Amino acid sequence: MALPHLLKPIYTLGTDETIRRGKKIHAIGYAELADYDDLFGTAVFRVKDDNYATSYKVHIQQFKDPATTSLRCTCPYNIGDICRHEVAALLQLQELLDRGQLRTGHTIFDQRHTVAKMKHIELKTLRMLCGQEVFSDAENFLRTQKAQIEFAENEMVKASVSIDGKSYLVMIRKNEERYFDTSCDYVDEKHALCLLPAQSDRLFAVAAYAWGQLF
Repeated sequence: MALPHLLKPIYTLGTDETIRRGKKIHAIGYAELADYDDLFGTAVFRVKDDNYATSYKVHIQQFKDPATTSLRCTCPYNIGDICRHEVAALLQLQELLDRGQLRTGHTIFDQRHTVAKMKHIELKTLRMLCGQEVFSDAENFLRTQKAQIEFAENEMVKASVSIDGKSYLVMIRKNEERYFDTSCDYVDEKHALCLLPAQSDRLFAVAAYAWGQLF
């Protein structure tokens, strides 16, 4: 039986010693989930070392896609491509997934309130949140049309966007955690950001730069 893609890096990149110690750390329960984001497919584990009273953080990014999954540990290990803490974290993540303790199924999004977990407007993150097709549609829209900015202050933007003769209201603001809350009355259950917030986020970035606001 083929290995789950999360476990493949362990056996393709890890040394025998790294794998042995990583399995030991996992077996004694030293890999603890600290943060998890189903939307982005990211997980952060707090992993205690098997020899020292030291804990490190292991960041696993985009683990749903084998082609883009990446690992990063805060330990100083630099001998190989994967350390024992990363091995333990991958084993623990796979175990949580196998037990159904992490939500990885189909998600239905509500455009009336979506949180974009980014500190600044980043095109790479926008593509991930809205999908390449929606992002391309937004770019094409902005080449010929504009959103009407109705309110822009106190780290909040309200704008209306007209598509096919119908006007939609979009709101974007920074929340207490310094992420972006987005709201729109356009229906799109497949993406975290629909066509309209994707357009307005780009306008928001330009407007924020022009106003001299640092978000």
